[in-house]
Amino acid sequence: MLAVQARPDTLQALGTACGLKGKVIALHGALQQRYPSIDRLALALYEASTGRLRTFLQSQAGEPPLSLYETLLEDAPALAALLETRAARVVQDLSVYDAGVRPHTRALRAQGYGSSYTLPFYWNGNLEAFVFFNSHEKGRFPEELLGELDAWGHLVGTLALCELGAVRALMAALRTANTMVHMKDPETGGHLERMAHFSRLIARHLSMTGKHPFDDETIEHIFAFAPLHDVGKIAVPDAVLMKTGALNGPEWQVMQRHPAAGLELIDAILRHFGAEHLEHVDLLRHVAESHHEMMDGSGYPGHLSGAAIPIVARIIAVADIFDALTSHRPYKEPWTNQEAFDYLRRQSEHKLDRDCVEALIQGREEVERIQALFRE
Repeated sequence: MLAVQARPDTLQALGTACGLKGKVIALHGALQQRYPSIDRLALALYEASTGRLRTFLQSQAGEPPLSLYETLLEDAPALAALLETRAARVVQDLSVYDAGVRPHTRALRAQGYGSSYTLPFYWNGNLEAFVFFNSHEKGRFPEELLGELDAWGHLVGTLALCELGAVRALMAALRTANTMVHMKDPETGGHLERMAHFSRLIARHLSMTGKHPFDDETIEHIFAFAPLHDVGKIAVPDAVLMKTGALNGPEWQVMQRHPAAGLELIDAILRHFGAEHLEHVDLLRHVAESHHEMMDGSGYPGHLSGAAIPIVARIIAVADIFDALTSHRPYKEPWTNQEAFDYLRRQSEHKLDRDCVEALIQGREEVERIQALFRE
């Protein structure tokens, strides 16, 4: 026997820049080499501030059973019970849920999954996600396998949280700059929360209707980046930023520089963090630079028009304008939602993306829920 023997590293992809989804797929592939019957590996994120669970990553080939989906954790009682016990859950025969009405269980059964193992993933004592292992066969999760799957599940959760953590660290630096802006700007933290949720609502609807095929991971990043659209205002002098009256010509020219300043700030922070490689950073750049572009080319700074405007910027523009219209400001009373919807529809003839406007209007019940949850 050779004293030294080379062997392939089955998890080599984890050290590459293949992106979070690529790494999860690599993990699933390595797991299937040991346990071929594990057909699906998935992770759903939990948002404590809203109590909602959202699909995020899935590894199986072909059409996933569930995507672009979110639900209140309390509306998934079997999962909510795990939050109380901090225990994992094994279901050896998913047919026990055949009479259920929950979309997530029905979707799994519709694709023929027969058994599952669910692991709640905690980080610093807080529930962050659920990791799911699924098999098309019944009874594929014997006790001797579960301990090993715990290790794989925590590896998946840690990998996801580390990737998201890098984004969160970057976001913390940008949010600090953003906070400095909004200590002077009349816009409030509630505005930023609402417009971020409106942006996610629009993006999800565009994907579900086939207008723009965003996946769950992209939508999550749109949601995270949306509040940073005006970060470049940190470079705007107070005399201009805090002026209560209308801006004159030179002042307006100064204000119009904030998208370019935002892009410069983001690129500088990306360099300082060594984060240029992160997925979706172009979305962040588009959010900062292009959110004031208009469909007819009358916006700024690049006077882009139509499809030349990045779709994420078109989404942000609609979400931001809608919340500004329906929010109280020192200089105006809030509009009703219907008044704002009517205005957006008029603006969609020339200025705003029509699909984005209609996506927001179609989600009016969700809009009202967001407004109630993040009321000033």
